[in-house]
Amino acid sequence: MKKTFSVLFSFCIALICAQIKFEKGYIISSNDVKKEVFIKNQGWANNPDSFVYKTDESSSENTGTPSTIKEFGIYNEVKYVSYSGDIDYSSDNTGDLSSVKEPEFKKASLFLKQIATGNKNLYSYQGHNVIRYFYSDSEASAIQPLIYKKYFFNGNNLQVATNEEYIDQLKAIFSDDNAAQAIAPKTKYTSNDLKKIFSVYNSKFSGTDAEGNISETKRNTKFNLAVRPGLNFYSPLEITKTLSNEGAPSKTGFRIGVEAEIVLPFNRGKWSVVAEPTFSLYNNKTAVRTTNGNLYNINVENYSFISIPLSVRHYMFINDTSKIFINAGINLLTLKTSSAKDFPVDYDGYVFDRLKLSSSQAFKSALFGIGYNYKNKYIIEARYNTGMNLFEEKGAEANLKYASIILGYNIF
Repeated sequence: MKKTFSVLFSFCIALICAQIKFEKGYIISSNDVKKEVFIKNQGWANNPDSFVYKTDESSSENTGTPSTIKEFGIYNEVKYVSYSGDIDYSSDNTGDLSSVKEPEFKKASLFLKQIATGNKNLYSYQGHNVIRYFYSDSEASAIQPLIYKKYFFNGNNLQVATNEEYIDQLKAIFSDDNAAQAIAPKTKYTSNDLKKIFSVYNSKFSGTDAEGNISETKRNTKFNLAVRPGLNFYSPLEITKTLSNEGAPSKTGFRIGVEAEIVLPFNRGKWSVVAEPTFSLYNNKTAVRTTNGNLYNINVENYSFISIPLSVRHYMFINDTSKIFINAGINLLTLKTSSAKDFPVDYDGYVFDRLKLSSSQAFKSALFGIGYNYKNKYIIEARYNTGMNLFEEKGAEANLKYASIILGYNIF
């Protein structure tokens, strides 16, 4: 089973690389020449330092950088413009704050994503531990940073203050608009809030282009809820660190889960976080296992459990209706739901020892899966769960390992 999963995961890794497509777009070179091209759409979570494109589908690959490309975009998806100027890379993480109120500008050449377009334009930069916003009065005017910075007040690392100069900048940018002026003091330094004030202003002018808002709308977080029944195929159960015994043979048991999935708003919805509370039945009757040449018996009582795994999932699109996925995760919590508290050990009917079952376990096992999703509605998955000790930590051990075949139906 492990070997089979290793082969399947190796195959999926190769598929991941094959999923990135070249899509129709355009570039504007540094000498203002616009050209239709095919751009490798990598669904950038952070702003790219460069991108790959082809002049036609069969041509060789080229690389665009802020020094050679003035602007590029994928139609109905995203638009980036080059920027050479000041940027403050100061972290907003409390443990890494500066003691300086003023922005600590550095010169940089990079691509900014355009997120609002019109008489006033809004741009964003997202990198490692930093998000910054910029604006321009028109397509032809210079791009300027909107200033925002968290810092330790007077160097005291117990007092966090915020430089919100961007609010005064917004008041100046929209000085000729009363509606935008009223919004400015309440505008947070976030994409949604800043887009709102720019949209309020730009909507007053005819011919405003909404192109810059397309990608932001498409990249909203999505939520799926699915019912997932299936079968668990349990490996033979070896009971160790106690009297030598036959253990328990392999078994098949029913499982039922409810999966909640949050599809993350980047990389074109190819990544998600999944939680699936699941009830599993291992054994619904007592089985007697012999020990030491049939001298003693271990009574393997009925056993069932609820597990709560948390996984990361990656989708690989085959076409518009079909996709393959792989996931890996950890069981956050496993709770015994059967009434049995132990497995009794007896000699000729006299119980002289009890192998105590663990009532709950946290972070004790992992899972790996591969599956197929059709029309975001019908799901089938093969999954492997690593060993989980049924007993309390001290004493005997019985690592329960199992593979699963799971069917699923997305409710919404």
